[in-house]
Amino acid sequence: MSNQSGIKASDALLDAFRAFTSDHGARTLLVKIENESLEPGEIIKAEAGYFDDAALLAPYVTDTEPLYILYRTDRTTISTGLVLISYIPDAAPVRRKMLYAATRNTLARELGGDRITASFFTTDKREITPDGFRKFAEHDKVSQPLTDEERALRSVREVEATEGFAGTTTRKSHVSSGLAFPISQAAATGLAGLNGAAAGEYNLVVLEIDVQNESIELAKQAQIEEPTHLHSMISTEQPRYTFFLFRHTVGDVDHESLVFIYTCPGGSKVKERMLYASCRAAIVAEAEAAAGLKVDKRIEAGDGSEITRESLVADLHPQQQENKRAFARPKAPGRRR
Repeated sequence: MSNQSGIKASDALLDAFRAFTSDHGARTLLVKIENESLEPGEIIKAEAGYFDDAALLAPYVTDTEPLYILYRTDRTTISTGLVLISYIPDAAPVRRKMLYAATRNTLARELGGDRITASFFTTDKREITPDGFRKFAEHDKVSQPLTDEERALRSVREVEATEGFAGTTTRKSHVSSGLAFPISQAAATGLAGLNGAAAGEYNLVVLEIDVQNESIELAKQAQIEEPTHLHSMISTEQPRYTFFLFRHTVGDVDHESLVFIYTCPGGSKVKERMLYASCRAAIVAEAEAAAGLKVDKRIEAGDGSEITRESLVADLHPQQQENKRAFARPKAPGRRR
């Protein structure tokens, strides 16, 4: 979950990305770095085919300004993949080039890396043309037929798009009812124990899907001292839903933030990923409505080992972290002898 540049996706970008992935007629979403934040540019509608529509980008690609381009491979379904194009021209200012190069992995992660099926980097705007796209497709075989596994993963991406959970986001789901599976009494009781005055006996609740009984079950509840202990609490083989009451201090102010963590290990089965992806937004809605919880941050990770105290504080308090870096006093030079 490292972020080399410290730049993150804005709420406006997350909203725009959700609209883009849900719009069958949208071909391209442009993304820029403005005011130390990833911000949305134009959403460009499809007019022709995958290759020919590259000509629509010409007005937005300049000789001196870097740009990220999310380009849809097919406009017939929201589950199709995206190509991430990182355009960083040689004539761009050095600092801009460094920022864009250091932030492209962050952009992919925060918008949901599994939706991006291919990516390429270029410094030449002539490659962002129909002919350039054809050459890239020949090299990377973007348009090759999908395997059964790839088709299943596309279905997962479609579920995630309709559930409105793209990367790390703080927005509340609009799903208010209709869990794919009912939540068990033990799971409901575990969640309720994280609420308000009752909180104290434990600060961690892990939920799992019992496929055979078609229910959401309590996997674990525990008291942990540090976020690094999440690794030993969350499965590294199967997806899990985790609610973590994170107590921390920022700027001499004590905070208590409820973080929802959706973990999906790379080696987990596609069917499991589909089930967990289809339920996760509704799980949060149920926890907030039935257990009276308020989720302050939603995070997606491969497993618990990706989560640290520093990464959680940065996700929960991005402005304070930026201010801290901006106003940190430089170290005094060493005294010469």
